[in-house]
Amino acid sequence: MNDSTPDTRTAAADGRVLDAARVADHLAIQELATAYAYAVDDRDWVRWESLFTPGARVDYRAAGGIAGTAAEVAAWMPEAMAVFTFCLHTTATHEIRFTGPDSATGRVQVFNRNGVEWEGRSEIFDVSAIYEDTYERVGDCWRISGRTERTLCMTGGAFADMIRSLASGG
Repeated sequence: MNDSTPDTRTAAADGRVLDAARVADHLAIQELATAYAYAVDDRDWVRWESLFTPGARVDYRAAGGIAGTAAEVAAWMPEAMAVFTFCLHTTATHEIRFTGPDSATGRVQVFNRNGVEWEGRSEIFDVSAIYEDTYERVGDCWRISGRTERTLCMTGGAFADMIRSLASGG
């Protein structure tokens, strides 16, 4: 397939009218993305971890972070996020594909503006990324069963330079 040929595996679902139950599922998964953003911004790691299935895998290595289970990442987050004076996550353009009655895949664009005190200076550190997700229904809730961050851009001052170096392995 060349770059101008649509991917028919996903394009077939584009614009399809969903029944009421699937619309409700779609909205619940979108709400999950919003809850995730607020849990990080509020530094509520108990809430953050609850948004994932128990065996979920989270991979933040592209942004200089770690990969592990949701519990491992939740334990790492307080110290990793302590450098930030504030965080504002914005999630948008959420694509969701249902793969079964209780499973889906998706991707969501994220813009994350952060304040940081670094080397005696206040800086703004911006991250643009895509979260590539898998979701599972657990009872009457949808949960993230896997999340990989694909970082597209990190901008800012000396702090951004240091994080880009970490993320590139240098």
